[in-house]
Amino acid sequence: MKLNVSITGLSKMQKKMIAKANPAAIQKIVRVNAAELTEKAQRKAPVSTEKTNPHGAHGQLRRSIAVSIEEDGMAAVVRAGTEYAEYVEKGTRFMEKQPYVKPAFDAQKPQFLRDLKKEIAR
Repeated sequence: MKLNVSITGLSKMQKKMIAKANPAAIQKIVRVNAAELTEKAQRKAPVSTEKTNPHGAHGQLRRSIAVSIEEDGMAAVVRAGTEYAEYVEKGTRFMEKQPYVKPAFDAQKPQFLRDLKKEIAR
């Protein structure tokens, strides 16, 4: 599952401030926050047990959550690599949802924005 975030509606002044920001500092903020988001999603991801999945593999979803840095370090994608990741996150008509990406994102977003604002204000 892929979660995309777009910043829209920036004023001209905000765009100029971002353009003057230190690219290396922004790249570091992206890397650090993406790593923290990945850790949060991994902690929140449910893990099956022998009771819920007898003789099956346990923890595959958690282990499949990884980050890739893109767009020259200015963007990051955190995704779960199992074929059933989205079903766990959103649920199906046969099973309740067990969100782990969205809550992790919601928890990380304020920190990411604080870090960016702090850097842009320099």
